[in-house]
Amino acid sequence: MARGGATTRVLRADEIAQIIRVRGLDAIFDELIERLTNALAVYEASKVLTPARDGFHYELPTPGLLEWMPAMEVGRVVAIKTVGYHPANPVERGLPTVLSSTSLYDPATGRLLALLDSTLLTALRTGAASAVATDILATPGPVVVGLVGCGAQAVTQLHGIARVRPVERVIVADADAMVAASFARRTWFVDRPIEIVPPGQRARLLGAVDVLCTATSVEVGAGPVIEDGEHAAWLHINAIGSDFHGKQELPVSLLERSLICPDLVAQCLVEGESQRACLDRLGPDLATLVQQRARFEAFRSDLTVFDSTGWALEDMVVAEMMLDHAAGLGLGITIELQRTTSDPRDPYSTLLA
Repeated sequence: MARGGATTRVLRADEIAQIIRVRGLDAIFDELIERLTNALAVYEASKVLTPARDGFHYELPTPGLLEWMPAMEVGRVVAIKTVGYHPANPVERGLPTVLSSTSLYDPATGRLLALLDSTLLTALRTGAASAVATDILATPGPVVVGLVGCGAQAVTQLHGIARVRPVERVIVADADAMVAASFARRTWFVDRPIEIVPPGQRARLLGAVDVLCTATSVEVGAGPVIEDGEHAAWLHINAIGSDFHGKQELPVSLLERSLICPDLVAQCLVEGESQRACLDRLGPDLATLVQQRARFEAFRSDLTVFDSTGWALEDMVVAEMMLDHAAGLGLGITIELQRTTSDPRDPYSTLLA
């Protein structure tokens, strides 16, 4: 006989889309930025545990990886995101490069509380993290935004910046001319001119912008994706494409002149731009940046880099936000996925029910 309470909330991709349509895309993004900022403002490493992510990196049947990203708020909830990264997906299969799902667990019992699609949520939380860093480190007032790489992640990078700074215009570059050409259509939420720079002229892009985002699928050993050159003294860069050992988007010479702010120091030293940086160039991590905001706003006139490799804390924040909205709108289904019985010591008792 099943006991009450052993249920799991399942939230599908179409239901997440419905939440965003009802609440409004800008409103959801603003709420996510606020929730993430609040979580970072009270973050303590002893109370929110985020062990190193791990997974499988492989070449067959196609180059890619499947990894898991765990986080636990001690005594309250555990969140584990599983994410697949397969750069060939858009061209060969018509699927996003990143596919993911998040599961939430009760640390008191181990029960699976919720399971939800996280493909869109991963893009949203990555854009929100860059928005938090940009709001603190970028020059105030209207900005010209540059993007190297115009795929799915670039869309939410631009959206995040637009929520914290007025955007004057946008300059983009992508190795695929068709992807660059479609960027204006995919960023309808920012009604600004989109200038496309040929890949060979990316150095010109560096010198023309106030905020730069690198969001590429550069292969190990194939970077950097932009050349060093003249730029505004106050240039802020959100580097989000380096998420594996050996990946590189930014030139070392540029990093050596920057204040580098990792999202998670230990992870960035292995996978991010920080793996090539001198340790004396490393500044505050993202939580410290938020907690000591007034101190680091003084760097708005300097060259700064947000080294964003993706943090499981962000996945926990966005998953719980969506589950809150789902509850308010009556969305999602509740299923009895994990059964309990009258005799927890007898694994066969469910067969006799």
